[in-house]
Amino acid sequence: MGRSSALRLKQILGSTSRADLQEAALLVAGELGFRYFMFCGSFSQGGAAADARFDNFPRDWHRYCAARGKDLLPGSVRQLALREVTPLLWSAIEPQHMNTFSKARDCGLAAGVSCSVRGPRGQWSLSSFALLQGGASAERRIVTVLPDCQLIACAIHYAWARMAKQAPERALSLRRLGNSSNQLLSERESQCLIESAHSKTTSEIGQALQISERTVAFHLSNIRRKLDAANSRHAVTKALSLKLIATVP
Repeated sequence: MGRSSALRLKQILGSTSRADLQEAALLVAGELGFRYFMFCGSFSQGGAAADARFDNFPRDWHRYCAARGKDLLPGSVRQLALREVTPLLWSAIEPQHMNTFSKARDCGLAAGVSCSVRGPRGQWSLSSFALLQGGASAERRIVTVLPDCQLIACAIHYAWARMAKQAPERALSLRRLGNSSNQLLSERESQCLIESAHSKTTSEIGQALQISERTVAFHLSNIRRKLDAANSRHAVTKALSLKLIATVP
Protein backbone atom coordinates (compact mmCIF):
# COMPACT_ATOMS: atom_id res chain seq x y z
CA MET A 1 0.00 0.00 0.00
CA GLY A 2 1.40 3.40 -1.01
CA ARG A 3 1.89 6.31 1.37
CA SER A 4 -1.21 8.19 0.15
CA SER A 5 -3.38 5.06 0.50
CA ALA A 6 -1.97 4.44 3.98
CA LEU A 7 -2.94 7.96 4.95
CA ARG A 8 -6.40 7.36 3.50
CA LEU A 9 -6.69 4.18 5.58
CA LYS A 10 -5.92 6.27 8.65
CA GLN A 11 -8.63 8.70 7.53
CA ILE A 12 -11.13 5.83 7.20
CA LEU A 13 -10.37 4.55 10.70
CA GLY A 14 -10.65 8.06 12.14
CA SER A 15 -13.87 9.03 10.33
CA THR A 16 -16.43 10.74 12.55
CA SER A 17 -19.30 10.87 10.05
CA ARG A 18 -20.77 8.61 7.40
CA ALA A 19 -20.03 11.20 4.72
CA ASP A 20 -16.34 11.38 5.68
CA LEU A 21 -16.10 7.59 5.67
CA GLN A 22 -17.73 7.28 2.25
CA GLU A 23 -15.48 9.91 0.72
CA ALA A 24 -12.33 8.31 2.12
CA ALA A 25 -13.39 4.82 1.01
CA LEU A 26 -14.16 5.91 -2.56
CA LEU A 27 -10.90 7.80 -2.80
CA VAL A 28 -8.74 4.94 -1.53
CA ALA A 29 -10.46 2.54 -3.95
CA GLY A 30 -9.48 4.92 -6.73
CA GLU A 31 -5.92 5.10 -5.47
CA LEU A 32 -5.74 1.30 -5.63
CA GLY A 33 -6.69 1.58 -9.31
CA PHE A 34 -10.40 0.76 -9.12
CA ARG A 35 -12.98 2.88 -10.94
CA TYR A 36 -15.97 1.65 -8.92
CA PHE A 37 -16.62 0.70 -5.32
CA MET A 38 -19.59 -0.46 -3.28
CA PHE A 39 -20.00 -1.07 0.44
CA CYS A 40 -23.02 -2.78 1.98
CA GLY A 41 -23.68 -4.45 5.30
CA SER A 42 -25.85 -4.93 8.35
CA PHE A 43 -24.96 -3.41 11.71
CA SER A 44 -28.00 -4.08 13.87
CA GLN A 45 -28.07 -2.38 17.25
CA GLY A 46 -30.47 -3.25 20.05
CA GLY A 47 -32.49 -5.49 17.75
CA ALA A 48 -33.13 -2.65 15.27
CA ALA A 49 -31.95 -3.00 11.67
CA ALA A 50 -29.17 -0.59 10.64
CA ASP A 51 -28.26 -1.44 7.09
CA ALA A 52 -25.35 0.29 5.40
CA ARG A 53 -24.78 1.01 1.72
CA PHE A 54 -22.92 3.44 -0.48
CA ASP A 55 -21.38 3.15 -3.93
CA ASN A 56 -20.40 4.91 -7.12
CA PHE A 57 -21.43 2.08 -9.46
CA PRO A 58 -22.45 3.13 -13.01
CA ARG A 59 -25.83 4.79 -13.38
CA ASP A 60 -26.79 2.40 -16.18
CA TRP A 61 -26.19 -0.55 -13.83
CA HIS A 62 -28.34 1.12 -11.16
CA ARG A 63 -31.16 1.48 -13.69
CA TYR A 64 -30.79 -2.10 -14.90
CA CYS A 65 -30.95 -3.52 -11.36
CA ALA A 66 -33.79 -1.24 -10.24
CA ALA A 67 -35.92 -2.23 -13.25
CA ARG A 68 -35.50 -5.91 -12.35
CA GLY A 69 -35.65 -5.64 -8.58
CA LYS A 70 -32.06 -6.90 -8.30
CA ASP A 71 -29.30 -6.07 -5.89
CA LEU A 72 -26.42 -4.02 -7.31
CA LEU A 73 -23.86 -6.83 -7.11
CA PRO A 74 -23.71 -8.93 -10.29
CA GLY A 75 -25.45 -12.28 -10.10
CA SER A 76 -24.92 -14.18 -6.86
CA VAL A 77 -21.74 -12.36 -5.86
CA ARG A 78 -23.20 -11.16 -2.58
CA GLN A 79 -24.41 -14.58 -1.43
CA LEU A 80 -21.23 -16.33 -2.54
CA ALA A 81 -18.86 -13.72 -1.11
CA LEU A 82 -20.50 -13.88 2.30
CA ARG A 83 -19.72 -17.59 2.46
CA GLU A 84 -16.02 -16.92 1.90
CA VAL A 85 -13.31 -15.94 4.35
CA THR A 86 -11.01 -14.74 1.57
CA PRO A 87 -11.69 -12.19 -1.23
CA LEU A 88 -13.94 -13.52 -4.00
CA LEU A 89 -12.75 -12.80 -7.54
CA TRP A 90 -15.68 -12.16 -9.87
CA SER A 91 -13.84 -14.03 -12.62
CA ALA A 92 -14.08 -17.20 -10.51
CA ILE A 93 -17.88 -17.30 -10.73
CA GLU A 94 -18.45 -15.52 -14.04
CA PRO A 95 -18.78 -18.79 -16.04
CA GLN A 96 -21.87 -19.70 -13.98
CA HIS A 97 -23.49 -16.28 -14.49
CA MET A 98 -22.53 -15.31 -18.04
CA ASN A 99 -25.64 -13.28 -18.89
CA THR A 100 -25.50 -11.10 -15.79
CA PHE A 101 -21.78 -10.47 -16.05
CA SER A 102 -22.13 -9.67 -19.74
CA LYS A 103 -24.61 -6.92 -18.87
CA ALA A 104 -22.35 -5.75 -16.04
CA ARG A 105 -19.48 -5.37 -18.52
CA ASP A 106 -21.73 -3.39 -20.85
CA CYS A 107 -22.40 -0.99 -17.97
CA GLY A 108 -18.72 -0.65 -17.03
CA LEU A 109 -18.25 -3.35 -14.39
CA ALA A 110 -15.71 -5.41 -16.32
CA ALA A 111 -13.81 -7.13 -13.50
CA GLY A 112 -13.81 -7.05 -9.74
CA VAL A 113 -13.43 -8.58 -6.31
CA SER A 114 -15.65 -8.64 -3.22
CA CYS A 115 -14.27 -8.83 0.33
CA SER A 116 -16.49 -9.94 3.21
CA VAL A 117 -16.05 -9.04 6.88
CA ARG A 118 -17.97 -10.41 9.84
CA GLY A 119 -18.28 -9.00 13.33
CA PRO A 120 -19.89 -9.90 16.67
CA ARG A 121 -23.67 -10.28 17.03
CA GLY A 122 -24.14 -11.16 13.37
CA GLN A 123 -22.67 -7.98 11.89
CA TRP A 124 -21.44 -8.34 8.33
CA SER A 125 -20.28 -6.18 5.46
CA LEU A 126 -19.15 -6.57 1.88
CA SER A 127 -16.76 -4.25 0.05
CA SER A 128 -16.67 -4.66 -3.73
CA PHE A 129 -13.99 -3.16 -5.98
CA ALA A 130 -14.51 -3.03 -9.76
CA LEU A 131 -12.54 -2.08 -12.88
CA LEU A 132 -13.77 -0.45 -16.05
CA GLN A 133 -11.59 -2.71 -18.23
CA GLY A 134 -11.27 -6.49 -17.99
CA GLY A 135 -8.83 -9.06 -19.33
CA ALA A 136 -5.67 -10.76 -18.11
CA SER A 137 -3.93 -7.52 -17.13
CA ALA A 138 -6.95 -6.46 -15.06
CA GLU A 139 -6.99 -9.77 -13.22
CA ARG A 140 -3.27 -9.46 -12.48
CA ARG A 141 -3.85 -5.97 -11.11
CA ILE A 142 -6.63 -7.23 -8.84
CA VAL A 143 -4.51 -10.11 -7.50
CA THR A 144 -1.66 -7.70 -6.78
CA VAL A 145 -3.80 -5.47 -4.53
CA LEU A 146 -5.94 -8.18 -2.90
CA PRO A 147 -4.30 -7.75 0.53
CA ASP A 148 -4.95 -4.00 0.38
CA CYS A 149 -8.57 -4.60 -0.62
CA GLN A 150 -9.17 -6.86 2.36
CA LEU A 151 -7.45 -4.41 4.69
CA ILE A 152 -9.60 -1.55 3.42
CA ALA A 153 -12.75 -3.69 3.76
CA CYS A 154 -11.90 -4.42 7.41
CA ALA A 155 -11.19 -0.75 8.12
CA ILE A 156 -14.50 0.41 6.64
CA HIS A 157 -16.39 -2.29 8.52
CA TYR A 158 -14.77 -1.28 11.80
CA ALA A 159 -15.41 2.45 11.25
CA TRP A 160 -19.05 1.95 10.27
CA ALA A 161 -19.68 -0.43 13.20
CA ARG A 162 -18.18 2.10 15.61
CA MET A 163 -20.37 4.92 14.33
CA ALA A 164 -23.45 2.70 14.27
CA LYS A 165 -22.87 1.87 17.93
CA GLN A 166 -22.33 5.51 18.90
CA ALA A 167 -25.32 6.90 17.02
CA PRO A 168 -27.62 4.34 15.34
CA GLU A 169 -28.57 5.49 11.88
CA ARG A 170 -32.20 6.63 11.61
CA ALA A 171 -34.44 4.89 9.13
CA LEU A 172 -34.54 6.67 5.78
CA SER A 173 -37.75 5.33 4.24
CA LEU A 174 -40.53 7.75 3.36
CA ARG A 175 -42.79 6.25 5.99
CA ARG A 176 -40.38 7.19 8.79
CA LEU A 177 -38.87 10.47 7.67
CA GLY A 178 -41.57 12.55 9.39
CA ASN A 179 -40.81 16.07 10.52
CA SER A 180 -37.05 15.53 10.52
CA SER A 181 -36.90 15.26 6.71
CA ASN A 182 -35.82 18.87 6.28
CA GLN A 183 -32.45 17.92 7.85
CA LEU A 184 -31.88 14.93 5.59
CA LEU A 185 -29.74 16.55 2.88
CA SER A 186 -26.68 18.70 3.36
CA GLU A 187 -26.55 22.12 1.72
CA ARG A 188 -24.20 20.90 -0.99
CA GLU A 189 -26.33 17.81 -1.67
CA SER A 190 -29.40 20.04 -2.05
CA GLN A 191 -27.51 22.25 -4.50
CA CYS A 192 -26.45 19.25 -6.58
CA LEU A 193 -29.98 17.84 -6.60
CA ILE A 194 -31.49 21.17 -7.68
CA GLU A 195 -29.03 21.36 -10.57
CA SER A 196 -29.81 17.73 -11.44
CA ALA A 197 -33.51 18.58 -11.46
CA HIS A 198 -32.74 20.93 -14.35
CA SER A 199 -31.40 17.93 -16.32
CA LYS A 200 -27.76 19.00 -16.02
CA THR A 201 -24.98 16.46 -16.37
CA THR A 202 -22.46 15.86 -13.59
CA SER A 203 -19.95 17.90 -15.57
CA GLU A 204 -22.38 20.81 -15.91
CA ILE A 205 -23.30 20.61 -12.22
CA GLY A 206 -19.61 20.66 -11.29
CA GLN A 207 -19.05 23.76 -13.42
CA ALA A 208 -22.07 25.52 -11.91
CA LEU A 209 -21.02 24.77 -8.32
CA GLN A 210 -17.25 24.99 -8.97
CA ILE A 211 -16.55 21.48 -7.71
CA SER A 212 -15.13 18.42 -9.45
CA GLU A 213 -17.30 16.04 -11.46
CA ARG A 214 -16.19 13.23 -9.16
CA THR A 215 -17.42 15.19 -6.11
CA VAL A 216 -20.78 15.77 -7.83
CA ALA A 217 -21.12 12.02 -8.49
CA PHE A 218 -20.27 11.36 -4.83
CA HIS A 219 -23.00 13.75 -3.61
CA LEU A 220 -25.60 12.37 -6.02
CA SER A 221 -24.80 8.83 -4.88
CA ASN A 222 -25.31 9.91 -1.26
CA ILE A 223 -28.63 11.52 -2.17
CA ARG A 224 -29.92 8.37 -3.88
CA ARG A 225 -28.90 6.31 -0.86
CA LYS A 226 -30.52 8.67 1.64
CA LEU A 227 -33.78 8.85 -0.30
CA ASP A 228 -33.74 5.17 -1.31
CA ALA A 229 -34.01 6.31 -4.93
CA ALA A 230 -33.26 4.20 -7.98
CA ASN A 231 -31.79 7.12 -9.91
CA SER A 232 -31.38 10.90 -9.79
CA ARG A 233 -34.77 11.60 -11.37
CA HIS A 234 -36.41 9.39 -8.74
CA ALA A 235 -34.45 11.29 -6.07
CA VAL A 236 -35.71 14.63 -7.41
CA THR A 237 -39.31 13.39 -7.28
CA LYS A 238 -38.93 12.21 -3.67
CA ALA A 239 -37.13 15.38 -2.61
CA LEU A 240 -39.90 17.53 -4.06
CA SER A 241 -42.62 15.51 -2.33
CA LEU A 242 -40.78 15.83 1.00
CA LYS A 243 -40.15 19.54 0.42
CA LEU A 244 -36.41 19.00 0.66
CA ILE A 245 -35.97 21.23 -2.37
CA ALA A 246 -38.21 23.93 -3.81
CA THR A 247 -40.43 23.30 -6.82
CA VAL A 248 -38.34 23.23 -9.97
CA PRO A 249 -39.47 25.96 -12.42
